[in-house]
Amino acid sequence: MPLVLKQKSFMKLFYLAWFINLAVSIEVIIIQDSDDKKDFLWDATTITSFLQNSAPQIDWHICQHISAYQCIDSYPNAYILLDLSQDLSTQLTISQLCQESKRVHLVIQDEFKYFDDRTYSVISSKNHRFNAFFAVLNYYSWSKGTVFTTWEDEERFLNFTSNFELMIIESWTDMENLIMRVVPPLGSTLYYIFTQNNESLSIQNYLESAHLLTEGSGIIFNQKSGYKCKTEGALIVTEEGQENVDSEEKYLENSIMKFLNAIINTQNYLEAITILSSNWKSHYGQDAFSLVNVQAGKRITIGSVINGQVIIRNSTIFPGETTSIPKSNKKILNLSIEAGITNPNYSPSTIGSVAARGAYLAIDYINAGTSGMLPNYQIDMFNYDCGVTIYNATYAKACFKKDFDSFGLAHIVSYASSMALGVLKLFKSLNWTIPIIGINSDPSFNSSTLYPFYQRVWPSTSFTLPLIPVLLRSLGWEKAAVLYQNDSWGQGGYYYLKVGANTHDMLFVNPDETRAIPTGLDRATIKNHLDIIQGVINSDARLVIFIIQVPLVQYVIETFYDLGLRRGDILIFTAVPDILTNILTSDDYLYKRLEIGVPMMTFFGEQWVGEFGQGAYTKIVKQYNATPSSFACHYFDIIYLIGHALDFMINRGQDYTNPYKLESVIRNTQFTGCSGRVIIEKGTNDRITSVLNVQADKFDISGNVIPYFIGVLKPFSTQILHITNPLVYPGGTTTKPTDLRNQNSDCPFPDDKVKTFIKGKILIFGICFAIALVSMIITFVIWKRWWNIPIEELKEKQEISFPDLIVAITIAIEFFQYASMGPNISYLSSVMNNFSNSLTLELTNIIKLKNGVFWIIVDAVYGLILLWISMCAVVLFRLDEKYSHFSIFRFVAWLADYMMPILGNLCFIPFISICLDIFVCDQSIGDNFTDSFLSFDCYYFCWKDEHLVYAILSFFALLCYEPLAVFCRPLWQELQLLLHVKAVPLFLMVKTIIQVALIVMNKTVKRAQDITHGVLFIAVMIIYIVFLYKFKPYNYSRFNLWQNLSLIGVVWLAILSTVALGTKGNSVILTIFLFVGWLIIGLIGLYIQRKRCPSLLFRKKGHDTASLFKFAFTFGKSSRKALNRIAPSSGSLESQNKNKKLNSR
Repeated sequence: MPLVLKQKSFMKLFYLAWFINLAVSIEVIIIQDSDDKKDFLWDATTITSFLQNSAPQIDWHICQHISAYQCIDSYPNAYILLDLSQDLSTQLTISQLCQESKRVHLVIQDEFKYFDDRTYSVISSKNHRFNAFFAVLNYYSWSKGTVFTTWEDEERFLNFTSNFELMIIESWTDMENLIMRVVPPLGSTLYYIFTQNNESLSIQNYLESAHLLTEGSGIIFNQKSGYKCKTEGALIVTEEGQENVDSEEKYLENSIMKFLNAIINTQNYLEAITILSSNWKSHYGQDAFSLVNVQAGKRITIGSVINGQVIIRNSTIFPGETTSIPKSNKKILNLSIEAGITNPNYSPSTIGSVAARGAYLAIDYINAGTSGMLPNYQIDMFNYDCGVTIYNATYAKACFKKDFDSFGLAHIVSYASSMALGVLKLFKSLNWTIPIIGINSDPSFNSSTLYPFYQRVWPSTSFTLPLIPVLLRSLGWEKAAVLYQNDSWGQGGYYYLKVGANTHDMLFVNPDETRAIPTGLDRATIKNHLDIIQGVINSDARLVIFIIQVPLVQYVIETFYDLGLRRGDILIFTAVPDILTNILTSDDYLYKRLEIGVPMMTFFGEQWVGEFGQGAYTKIVKQYNATPSSFACHYFDIIYLIGHALDFMINRGQDYTNPYKLESVIRNTQFTGCSGRVIIEKGTNDRITSVLNVQADKFDISGNVIPYFIGVLKPFSTQILHITNPLVYPGGTTTKPTDLRNQNSDCPFPDDKVKTFIKGKILIFGICFAIALVSMIITFVIWKRWWNIPIEELKEKQEISFPDLIVAITIAIEFFQYASMGPNISYLSSVMNNFSNSLTLELTNIIKLKNGVFWIIVDAVYGLILLWISMCAVVLFRLDEKYSHFSIFRFVAWLADYMMPILGNLCFIPFISICLDIFVCDQSIGDNFTDSFLSFDCYYFCWKDEHLVYAILSFFALLCYEPLAVFCRPLWQELQLLLHVKAVPLFLMVKTIIQVALIVMNKTVKRAQDITHGVLFIAVMIIYIVFLYKFKPYNYSRFNLWQNLSLIGVVWLAILSTVALGTKGNSVILTIFLFVGWLIIGLIGLYIQRKRCPSLLFRKKGHDTASLFKFAFTFGKSSRKALNRIAPSSGSLESQNKNKKLNSR
């Protein structure tokens, strides 16, 4: 429908009065398009109606264009023809008629191509508008920008300048998507609109919805009227007198009235054409334009453009409500960072400002086009100085709110977790929504649910802190003190440190109450907590692990100095890299920190990786003439993380100003940066980290930090620690000092007095080899004299008995015992290592034998050996038969049936091992034997007092236990009438010799050289396997098979353990090989068993095997019926058969 707008009353009165004063009345023909035409740019009917009402003295003749010829002939006195048609062919036809009939032809056309000299346009030409437009651009020094125009005007723009990124708008289909996908990547800050009013309204709406019309941008409309320009701060170049029109029709009405006003008093065609040719030589409207500015929703005329000259009379507002003239630069993307040095009420901290150099270097890379992203954009960063390591809620809130508008698209939070946590909570309380990136390590930041707008490129302490014991153990440290700040970050870090310490046998020697130090202390208030620091000193730990941030770490180090420590007394491992930057801050206390705090060990995420990382390192060193901060590389990657996310969104037409959308893209961005591959782990705020740098930073003569690279820690690699340079300890030595300064664990003598006691080593070697030799002789004599007998092979199926189960269980348990006697398997499996050690009573490997625990174990072994001797005496001398009226003898005889295979067979290795431990006195504080002390309890000096008593008891225990065990092993199976699976006595004798040899090697060679012991162990076990393969150990093929396969499994474990010892790493791959090898051995065993080893043992249905176990381990407290069945009376046939076998031996 045509748009009919009501005219303002005062305008009607004005034109009416003007026409009343006309002295001469003239005739004007109006040519209109036919009503069936669509898509009119203006409504000719509305314009005609306005003209008729405003100038009734003019004789208006209205005709349709299809009857223009007849109309012209009908009105010969009408020498002015107003052509309101909008079709070029119609206008050309009418122009020809006017030429023939000598009439003035007024048209609405801004570009003539085919008209003659009788035709005049009531509006200004495109050339006039272009000249005025570029005059304004030159005035503001605007060159580069994005132009919205049509194909027909593209060449005109190119003729003026080539400095424009042209957005040619021809089709308006899906224009929003077109603008969002194409305009943002151009990075323009200036937008030039040269289209019709309807299109310009859509363009400005889409630019605003895309958040492109913000502070620093500019938009200018070059239109005949610009009445649809609504953007705050927009400039409009419009024809003079058309500043306040509100429709296309109103614009045309004004333009027409300008021409009619000039020729209304003429008498004929010649007078009219003379006036027109004098005043409108170009045949267009006048070259006079106004510069209009949209301010507070109103169009304000601020200047004019006359014949290409710009005159500004009033102030100008640009988008973003600023008076600053936008520049023809790249579009600016604003970020913010906390890189100040202010600490409210505390000393300044420079760590953040130094680390931020990495961020500024990354911005330089992006802005210079080096990065390949955001080529048409420029990143600016605002620095907040609202606190570094100290968060003061009142101060921080006021500080941030003061510059609220400067946060930009994303914010880089302080490296200090205490400050970062306060900022996150502050933003949340104020509903400030903005992506926040940091390098904080506090594990409480892990949750993306709790902190949905936060992510970090630095590994969490939940990942790094458990690795500290791994690193320190790899460097040879077993004991340390720990000191953590008593807040959520410190408590969380200490928790994860303990997790790693428990897993990797790291001992913290300072008491629990001296491990946590309050936060917020200064040099004055820390004196109220000297007991904590003194507790660390009293522990004599040379290595102290700090989970402390600045500035507290400075005061702790100074207090160490004040309490008497000096260089070399302690070595600090800090969980916070880069604190040396603050420690070396020049002040009156610097000498204290230099004395105690350097060198300082630490590790952190890998940095300056590859050619790209090394290039960034070289650049930052050259730019700042200083070694970069340990954080600088990760700050660099924070900027690149944001940059890649913005580049992705801009190139895909996404709204990067939406914090929710930007946050989502940041979380899913992956790239290779300064610190290697950057990936945020799904469902968390953490970066995935696989490599850590290990450093021990120093300083030069000028007090500058010198990073000293030791190597890299790869937790998921087959070799965990890769050392490039040896750790240099205070004094310039690479030899690791003792774990403790003055004491050996809890021993009552200074650590520096302890030395290896060669005589003690020789003695233990001599005792062990003497026992081995005597054992071989005794075993041979016993076998030759009593047990050189054959065993009948099991050929028929038999019902499985409880003694048969004991034999099977023995094979399984001995597998773990042999594994424990071999190389250290803790590198492969700590769980299996502890289980194996518990079965051999190698308790020093699984528990701390302090406060008399070792002697409790020794006493228990002596007691069990005494029980063993008692059982052997009752059985060998048939005391239960001779003194049957004493129930104690009958009970011991019955007990012997079930305890002899346990105490004499399964406990053989543990009992012999514990008895030999009494003789391990290979460390001393003097040169005499009585100056040596027991390795398992340094409070017991050897070869005197109580130790001498225990040594004698151990000697007699060995003297009595071992021969009896050798003799009774085959005897027990001869006394078991229900036992079907029997061991060949020769096998039992050889097993004794092998077990004694393994114990001796474990007490001697293993303590001196792990790898040599591993090789010897493998050799002995292979010889043992070959022997068992040739001389079948049992009378049942299945037991022979699994006895050999279990030993092969032990050899496989020993081989991999020896390899692990050589690589000094917690090898995941070797562990996989171990279990895969065992699986293969088991499958081979099952296959051979099925093909070659028939099953000869069976269990009758309904036979209560569980009751046998219950009876055996309740020592006869079950029913009398079961007692009679399993332990027959002395007069029974079973008892008589036992007596015959005893007599025969």
